[in-house]
Parts: sequence; C-alpha cells; structure tokens
Amino acid sequence: MSDKRHDPDWTSPKTGHHWRDDDLMLAVAWLKSLVPRNDIERRLEAAKRHLATARQLQKNGERSPLFDESDTIAWYILQAETFATDRTFFAPEGIMRAVPYLTRIGKELPAMLSVKGAEERAARMMTSDRRQPDGPLFELLVGLAWKRNGWKDVEFLPEKKGISRTPDLLASKPRTTWAVECKRMVPSTYAKSERAIGMKLAEPVHAMFLDRYKSFVVEVVYNVELANVPENYLVNTVDRALTRRISYGWNDNISRGVVRPVDWNLTRRVLAKDYVYYGGSRMIELLAGRYEHDADYSMTAKWRPRTDRPEYADAVYQASVVVWGCVAAEATKRRAAHFRRVLANAEGQLPSDIPSAIHIGIESYSGNFVDYYRHIQNRSEARSFQPTASRLRWVYANHFVPEDTTRQDETWALTETMVPYRVGKHGTKSPIPGHMLVSPEGDTDPWSHWSRPSG
Repeated sequence: MSDKRHDPDWTSPKTGHHWRDDDLMLAVAWLKSLVPRNDIERRLEAAKRHLATARQLQKNGERSPLFDESDTIAWYILQAETFATDRTFFAPEGIMRAVPYLTRIGKELPAMLSVKGAEERAARMMTSDRRQPDGPLFELLVGLAWKRNGWKDVEFLPEKKGISRTPDLLASKPRTTWAVECKRMVPSTYAKSERAIGMKLAEPVHAMFLDRYKSFVVEVVYNVELANVPENYLVNTVDRALTRRISYGWNDNISRGVVRPVDWNLTRRVLAKDYVYYGGSRMIELLAGRYEHDADYSMTAKWRPRTDRPEYADAVYQASVVVWGCVAAEATKRRAAHFRRVLANAEGQLPSDIPSAIHIGIESYSGNFVDYYRHIQNRSEARSFQPTASRLRWVYANHFVPEDTTRQDETWALTETMVPYRVGKHGTKSPIPGHMLVSPEGDTDPWSHWSRPSG
C-alpha cells in the first residue's frame, strides 16, 4: 500500500554513518561461535567474492544472484555483520531478509539461550540446514516468544527421523504443557511462476525502449492469469499505445495500462546530490516517481557506477520500468492457497496426550487484497479442520512483509501481524495471546498487515 504522505524527493544524510548495532552483533557473534572459526571465515569470504562478482556482472548489464544459495545462512550473517558495523557489503535485498530476525534474537539473547536445545537447533542451521535457514530462524523466534510470554520451560525436541514424528517444541509451566509445531511457508510454485512470467513479458519491452533509446514507465494490471497472456502481448500493446500518441493508455480483456515518461526531473535532481543503489526500490521510485510495495517491478538502465562503490549509481542515461499486478480471481485464489496442506502436515507431528498449537510463518509480497483473502480463507480452514489424533487447539499465522524501504529514515522495514485461529469449537484459551515474533509486543492489530476492507 502506498504512503501518500511520502515525498520521494530526498537525499541521504552525509553524516551519522559511523554507528554500530551491538544487539545485532550479539546474534552474529553467537551464531558464528557455533561453527569452527576457520570454517565460518572461509564461508564469509566466499560470500564476499560471490557478491563482488555479481556486482561486476550487474555493472555490465547482466543479471546475477548476489549470493550462493547453497550457503544462504552465510549470506545472512554477512549482511547482518556488515549492517551492524561498516556497511561495506551492504545489499538492501539481503539486509531485509536477515537483519529484522537476527536483531530480535540479539536483543533477547539471554532468554534465547535459556531455551533448552536452542543452541543445537541454531548450530544445525549454521551447518546442515545452511541452504534454507528461514525455517530454523522461525523456530528459534517461536521458542523465544513462548519463553517471553511466561512459559517457564521451553525446549526444542530432537528430531527422530525414520523413527517417529515429534513436535518442534514443548512449553511448560505449572500444571500445563503444550506441544508446538512450526512451519515456515515458502512462496508457492504458482507465485514463483507468476513472477517469472511477468519478468519475461517485460523483457521485450525493455529491449524495445533500449533499441529506440527511449525512457518510459509501463504500468499494467492484468485481468487474466499471467500464464494466459500471449508471449508478445505486452510489447505489442505498448508499441501500439505509443504509436497512437493521443493517449498512451489501453484497456482490453487481458489488461489495462498506461505508458508514461520516466521522471527525469526527480531522478537527476536527487542524483546530482546523492548516490543511489542500482536496481533497488529507491532507484525505481526515482525513475517512476513512486514505489508501490504491493506491485511487481522489472527495471533496466544505462547508468554510470560510483567509482568506489560500483553498486551505487551517480548517473542514469536511459531507463525503463515495468510495474504490474494481477486482479484475476483465480490468481488471487491460487496465491492464497496451500494453507490447509501445510496445516495437515504440521498436525501430523503433534502428540495426542497434551494440547498443542501450530505456528505458520507467512512471508508475503502479494499485496493487501490477497493477504486479506488469505486471512478469510485461513480462518475458514482452521475452524473446519478436523485433527486426526492430536489435541490441536490454536493455529497462529505469523505474517511478515519485509520491505526494501524507500523512506528517508529507514534502512529496512518489516510489517508483522499475528492472527490467531481457533481450531474447531472449544473453550481452551490461547496460550500466548497477543505475541509477536520480531516486533515489540503490545499493539497486535490483526489488520495492520493489510487494509481492513470497508463494509
């Protein structure tokens, strides 16, 4: 959702950059201590080399991943460490993935260490689970939340692969014990495919503008699923809109959209006084005049890198931006799906002799409407869910929206919402009402993650 009060015409302060985040460094130091020093230093050096290579390719106009996915946790550690100390290897898309979660752990490290088995779980994340650390991080934050909310003994249970299915955690206080299972939902195959198709539809548009050395912003809202959009539909539609000259807009059965010039006045005014990270949300905001966090973007440009920090631009000569969304009903349903499958899989880990809860982590970039639709669907699924053998009572949907922020006073931003769902009909009170995993607890408005629809 766009912030109508946000003015994109700002520059970064020239002073105040020599700060240190000690809370974050506590988490970094703890995690690094769980593996041999030579090993973690070797892995961090490899992450730095990979980033340097990717930035050189980016400078040459080639796309390249910023990190090696086989050691994602090393990338997270590098981003957290550089953010907390010198910002040398700073990458906004890495900062927003790592810093919010590790900051919370650092702020409450003594409590984290009092959770039995937390250190072993973190060590496994740093080694055998290094490729996919988001799940283990989520589990650590859930354990911390139960400890923070008055549960005297919180314990990670060792996995018994091939022997029996066990919950992730047990939480106890006088006269009661709960089993807790954690599931971090990854983006669905459909969501990944939809974004890939959107990027592919944008590619010939960028190529056309570069060939003509023209700079435009294309905004399009698809009325059908992107898989049903012909391959050259967008470039042909944009070309026809430009040819008409009277109006750069269109509205047909497949989509509606508009083509408008890049905001060179804003872009050059800011770049005359500031350097901007190339390819990030701030660069897109300058070229387009605004940045909608609910939308998908594709951007290409001819630009000049800063000499000492080549990932930053100090001049842009030609650029094109394609921004899109999809309002097809079927797309909305499919983006919000697979909650019930995750719920059923998690319930299979729970015992039958004690009450239990499931935490489902949902990281979303789908936009407010899809998130609200997901909430309504999830609430219905939880109410009608029939546990097979467990005493499942509550499901907590922990929503996260990390932002590559465009605000002057922020380096990263994360919107978090916790929505509790009662499973079936019972009178058991929520064992940790109003909890948050990353944000300070207190105000847990279940609508803060998306716009409360009118009516």
